[in-house]
Amino acid sequence: MTEAAPNRLPDEDVRAAMRAMSGYIDITPEDFREIYELAHEHAIKRLFAKMDVPHLMRRDLSALRPDQSLTEAAEQMALMHAHTLPVVDESGLVLGDVSEWNFLRGYGADTFFSLVFRLMAHDERFIAYCERTTVAEVMTRPAVTLPEHGTFADIVSAFHRVEEKRLPVVDANNRIIGVVMRRDFLESFHWDQWL
Repeated sequence: MTEAAPNRLPDEDVRAAMRAMSGYIDITPEDFREIYELAHEHAIKRLFAKMDVPHLMRRDLSALRPDQSLTEAAEQMALMHAHTLPVVDESGLVLGDVSEWNFLRGYGADTFFSLVFRLMAHDERFIAYCERTTVAEVMTRPAVTLPEHGTFADIVSAFHRVEEKRLPVVDANNRIIGVVMRRDFLESFHWDQWL
């Protein structure tokens, strides 16, 4: 039996597949393997063709400025139904991001309910904190971003590194040009082709 190279279809599997086919085929195991590998490569490309940054990116340039107060940031995030927004300078350069977690951490809370209990006791203090604190003071640096021509692997890697629901897409100069939403990414899977 020929030993299969790493990531190569073993001869035993090729012969078994050829025996399982109805009728007579006049090709060698090497020819069959080449056809299989080309078909497999084509299928993967087809299934993931639209699961890259250019296809998933929204041209949503909603972002926070570093000099905004947390009150303004919270209002903007609430209006956008966003759990996270990038922070950009006046030229669109991505500096970091602010998420719900940044609000919690800034007030000494680690969960939403611990924040609620703190607010019940110190409501005025929280309002004052949000009014006097800027986005720049609490944002997470550096922001996890996606390159403009990012691949499926880039998206998976980025969403694996952070719990964010949206990731900014940047050009070669790290300037924001759009956003990829976790929801859009998951919805782009062709689940019927996998099940």
